[in-house]
Amino acid sequence: MNSGKQVIVIGAGIAGLSTAYYLNKAGIDVTVLDKGDGENNCSYGNAGMVVPSHIIPLASPGVISQGLRWMLKAASPFYIRPRLNRELIRWGWEFKRASTRKHVEESVPVLRDLLLANRELLIALEEEENLDFGFQRNGLFMLCKTEQGLEEEAGVADMANSAGIPATVLSAEEIRNMEPNIEMDIMGGVYFPRDAHFHPGSLMNQLKALLRARGVTFEFNTEATGLHRARNNVKGVVTSGGRIIEGSEVVICTGAWSASFARAIEVNLPVQAGKGYSITIPEPRRLPQICALLAEAKVSMTPMMGHLRFGGTMEIVGTDTTINQVKLHALKKSVCSYFPEYTLNDFDGRETWVGLRPVSPDGLPYVGAIDRYDNVYTSTGHSMMGMSLGLASGRIVSEQITGGRSELAHPMIDPNRYE
Repeated sequence: MNSGKQVIVIGAGIAGLSTAYYLNKAGIDVTVLDKGDGENNCSYGNAGMVVPSHIIPLASPGVISQGLRWMLKAASPFYIRPRLNRELIRWGWEFKRASTRKHVEESVPVLRDLLLANRELLIALEEEENLDFGFQRNGLFMLCKTEQGLEEEAGVADMANSAGIPATVLSAEEIRNMEPNIEMDIMGGVYFPRDAHFHPGSLMNQLKALLRARGVTFEFNTEATGLHRARNNVKGVVTSGGRIIEGSEVVICTGAWSASFARAIEVNLPVQAGKGYSITIPEPRRLPQICALLAEAKVSMTPMMGHLRFGGTMEIVGTDTTINQVKLHALKKSVCSYFPEYTLNDFDGRETWVGLRPVSPDGLPYVGAIDRYDNVYTSTGHSMMGMSLGLASGRIVSEQITGGRSELAHPMIDPNRYE
């Protein structure tokens, strides 16, 4: 390795591994720390979707009113646990401020460019490193059961086409002709040909193996609690065991725990954990080829190397990972409603995965240098799009560390925007 740099990456999710990958490619010594075993983070059990279609940020007009209606229904896909918590109140206020048409219009080109760049980086990773993580570039269906749902998604398709993301509104028959492998009870939907999917756990395992083989050091079950510093210059990371791990730069990729770590180092990085579930059926009775989102139910369906994964819900309940059985049952019922060949019995005995996504109040990630310090960076706040944004974010941070700038960087994803 060259340059004398020794970068510490805190967090071994997709954001951390992507950052480590590009730094390692640039010849930098990298150590990755993770407070867990490296296999229990949000990057393993998610939907594995690559979604250039998702150019509208979570904070957008109508989301708050819809969310309030959902909170009154126990089986809805969204919930915020009311509590007197300063960080949650601040996050909610900033979310409200960002839920404007102006914010959406400004965010669309930023998200579009990042999402498309990430897709190309995944293609390059698969080809250059000869990896096989089930990467299927055959698009995504947004499936609608109601006329209202189809009308709303048609509006999203119009916006996507205007932004240069191809989208086609299809009838139920046209969708069935494209995906004959599974019966669907739908009104119609939208097809996004640039979207893709893969097996996230397979990608994560292969990335770790690749990085180990190339000299990246991993320290699992090692919790970073602070920074070892001299004024604004960071000399390393302090662990919960009192160790100091020295480094020339530090990259914070701590996901749903980013806000608490940031507070410990006197940085304001608003993040709430958004709890979600997934259930994987290893031998599905019918296996589609194209991934899909169930529009009204907010449930994902992803074929993954012979398996079939369903996921959904967004619960803002702190870092509580207990399973809400009512919402889990609603997820299963939604699957059976859209796909009549499936019954609740198909989910019997299947383990439920629970993950916490890092959700920023404006729906955009935090990627780049932390102004408070000379040599601290972050890549977090990707919400439900870690697999769709992680590589691009890692590329940005790597380029900033090695060259001082990145063409993919943008002020709207600057981590200092709430300071």
